[in-house]
Amino acid sequence: MKKGNAVVSNSRRYITQNLFILTRTFYRLMTDSDPLQEKTNKAVLWSMLLFLPILMILVPILDIFLIFFLPGLHIFKPLFKAGWKYGLISSIGVTLAVAIITQYVFFIYSYQYQAFGLYLSEEPRSYIQMELDYSYIIPSPSQYFSIDGFANDALFFAGKEIEDLDQRILDTELYFKRATFTQTYDPVENENTLPNMPLIGTEGGLRSHLSLQISNGTIPTEDFEALALVTREFYNHSSIRVNSTIPLYVPIALDKRASLQSPAAQTELNITGIVIIDEVRDYTFGNSGLSIPLDVLFELEGGAAVVSWWKEAASVLHDIAVTGGLATLYEDLFYDVRLINAFNIQSEINILKLIIEELKQSYVTFGITELRVNSYLVNLMENFRDEYNLYQTFMFAFLSPIIVLTIILTVYAANLVRKKRDRQLTILTERGTRRREIGSYLALEALITGTISLFFGTFLGVPIAALLTKSSGFLSFGNTTIPLKLELSSVIIALLGSVGAIILIQLFNTITLLKKRDIEDYGRIEKSLPIYYKYFVDLILIAFGIVTWFIFKMPALSNYQDQSAKFIGIPSIVLMLFGLILFVQRLLPLFARGLARITSKLKMDIPSLSVREISRYQKSFARSSVIICLSFSLVISTIVVPSTYQDFNTDGAYYDLGADIVIRSFPIENENLKQNIRNLTEVESITVVRFINLHDEGDTTVTYSVLAINRTSFVDTAYFRSDFSDVELKDMLELLDTPLSVLVQQDELNILDDQVGEEKSITYTAYSEEFRLIPPITDPTMDLNLTISLVEKYKYWPNLVSSISISNALGSFYHFVADFSFLEHIYVSPLDVIDYLYIKVAEGYDIETTAERIGTIVTTGLIYNVEDEIYVKPDSPRSSILYSAINSTLIMSFAINVIILALFASIQLIDKSKEIATMKAIGISGGQLIKYYLSVYIALLAFTTILGIIIGYIASAMLMGVLTFTRNIPPYFLTIPVRQILTVIGLLLGAAILGATIPTITSTRQEIGTELRQSA
Repeated sequence: MKKGNAVVSNSRRYITQNLFILTRTFYRLMTDSDPLQEKTNKAVLWSMLLFLPILMILVPILDIFLIFFLPGLHIFKPLFKAGWKYGLISSIGVTLAVAIITQYVFFIYSYQYQAFGLYLSEEPRSYIQMELDYSYIIPSPSQYFSIDGFANDALFFAGKEIEDLDQRILDTELYFKRATFTQTYDPVENENTLPNMPLIGTEGGLRSHLSLQISNGTIPTEDFEALALVTREFYNHSSIRVNSTIPLYVPIALDKRASLQSPAAQTELNITGIVIIDEVRDYTFGNSGLSIPLDVLFELEGGAAVVSWWKEAASVLHDIAVTGGLATLYEDLFYDVRLINAFNIQSEINILKLIIEELKQSYVTFGITELRVNSYLVNLMENFRDEYNLYQTFMFAFLSPIIVLTIILTVYAANLVRKKRDRQLTILTERGTRRREIGSYLALEALITGTISLFFGTFLGVPIAALLTKSSGFLSFGNTTIPLKLELSSVIIALLGSVGAIILIQLFNTITLLKKRDIEDYGRIEKSLPIYYKYFVDLILIAFGIVTWFIFKMPALSNYQDQSAKFIGIPSIVLMLFGLILFVQRLLPLFARGLARITSKLKMDIPSLSVREISRYQKSFARSSVIICLSFSLVISTIVVPSTYQDFNTDGAYYDLGADIVIRSFPIENENLKQNIRNLTEVESITVVRFINLHDEGDTTVTYSVLAINRTSFVDTAYFRSDFSDVELKDMLELLDTPLSVLVQQDELNILDDQVGEEKSITYTAYSEEFRLIPPITDPTMDLNLTISLVEKYKYWPNLVSSISISNALGSFYHFVADFSFLEHIYVSPLDVIDYLYIKVAEGYDIETTAERIGTIVTTGLIYNVEDEIYVKPDSPRSSILYSAINSTLIMSFAINVIILALFASIQLIDKSKEIATMKAIGISGGQLIKYYLSVYIALLAFTTILGIIIGYIASAMLMGVLTFTRNIPPYFLTIPVRQILTVIGLLLGAAILGATIPTITSTRQEIGTELRQSA
């Protein structure tokens, strides 16, 4: 003790001496550096010049550590030798906490590094598109270079505000496009068809690229000459060949065939060359090596187009009288996606939006105000951000309770061994050891055990993270899309988080052990629950959880969903979870007494005596019950929530599409094609659906979205859940017996302030080329009134209602369902009507395979199937991050359950060594002792299992409310996978009982003398 005090009293002198020696050495080396010429001496010199300043910083810090730790060094060796096992036991939770933090950080970083690239592959349109509708096209290349110059000038001015804009925008391309269709003969189906073939005119880089990609023929050189861009499938199903003449029509009515009778709606042009777009090289922009397919670049839904140079294509456009020489201009600015920092995605989104805003302002200076910007890249990045935040929330939702659970485990383990530690420290205190010396010893011990925990926790976290990246299902590890990727930044964050957790946990344990104690306190038995029940901590947590949950559900926070989910929603669940678990521990003594009475009446004397241990040691059993109950609750949540979320994803995919397979922009007039699809054995039924938006642009814009259906075939084909309406679907559709009868969404019906059975007059902007023939009107649009009948209401409708409309200052949306005949009473542009073909796959056939087969028959339109629309699929980044949270929680729950009961049984049996020795001495057999102690552990597990399942179900419902914050249509129902739950609960119970059985058997087989020595 004197030696320790001497070191403390002379510490300032040591620090001053060290600083003086270091400063003097550094100064001499600096002043004597000139005479040194040899390379070896120079290397030594500069090494010292770099090393000494570091020493000048580190030596005082080391001195301070010595001052702090040295007072307890003289008692360290005997105490550490006597209690190192208990120190390691108390650090088990710390090791698990470090492992969880490291595996979480490494996994999240691995996911974000690589998932964005996988996400980009789903959206190749990595450009900013400037769109000008109703632009007058002049048959002169000079117009191309003039308009293209606007983009270059806009980039120049925008570059003054954005530093590296010239590096981000790799290239620009300009073209115009007008929706047209042609008439051709399909030799395969032996019929005439009317496929969409938009007219495209371009120059510059696209002209050079297309000239090199001609599969057959030559480039167009004269007016009314063009290239045919077609897929191989389209080519085989058409009569378009080199040197063939094709008609080109502009649709003037809903039915394309009406355009065939109007001479003003057509022209003819000669095909000089064929470009098979799915067999040629993609268009490469700039010198970046990045490329984009031609059908994606031109957005060819029908898989075909006619392309010519600016002058030639403009001549074709002007020859069709009804076009008025008008088309849509597109200027694509190709963005270098390689510069996007996936770890700073919001900043990248802001940069893109700033570029778009600057480009808009620059175009305004040139007098171009009617400009629309399409940035698929911004949408992609925002979707990635939202989805990443969602899955990060998912991970955080599961792992935050696990981290808290490990911290509780640490405190619990420390409490288990505290009785032994208290005896040691009490004896030291009684013999005159100062608290400062005890604190110094505890700090040094915490430093040693913390370092060990950091090493083993990190060592354990890395392989767990590698395993979790392969998560592809429930305890399944077959994913290969996201291998583990360790970066310096992720390692630093993991170490900092781990060190922070170690400091907090060890500091708590050290401060707790430093409390004042008397020798009389040792051996006191407390037959009450832990002290926090005295202050109603459980009820306070529940109250705070309820309040924060209501705050999270407030509509005012709808614009801050990500932040409110992480910082309000998840904490409210954690508060409720821990509050409920603490609250149900109040039932533990009642459960023990009730179980004791039942076993007593059943003449089960040993279990009856055993269960009374719970009432005798309420505090210890309550602490164990809290952790085990929490782990069971988390396990239930990790099974229920992903299963429910998977069903929610599947239902969402069906809801977005409306059927198993949907073909958008389907040629509904092609009866032979529909019959060929019906004849497939994989297809059970089909139906045609048509969608149109009617607009009323007054003080506020009102949009009436109408889904026109075939009432008979829709019932047999479409996806429609029974909870989507209070009335059966078939009964509702029978009410659509007049052309202007409609079904209306029930909440929107209230906004309209109308009732079912009433008529409603609406105004919409009608379109028809025939309006031009009415003098003095030259505009093809006019406002018309329409009286509809509201015959029934529904709650949700697939492929129609994605959100419930609420009127605001900008406008309103209303969603109607009507019969096909509804379209015969309105005037709209054919281009505004979207035609769908719904397909129901026969039972027993794979949807994705069926969609691929249909793709060999259908040459126009976009084919979607439910399997492709489901977010969480096996062997995908989404499944990796979803199931990694599940598997991580399951793995940790297994480990914690085994550790908890093993520690509890081991420490309790050591504390009861004297009792065990006494019972052996009076003739109780080893088998009876095993039965005695296992009975109480089984009773504890029964209590925690029942309540854990109930609380886990409540937590699952709340957690799904957080995870579905970005989408609430369609509603979801909690899925209870009984088989998985029973399997995991059985494994957990088995593992926990095994963890308690081993120390029980070991202890009961020891000799009486050994047990008496342990109790001493």
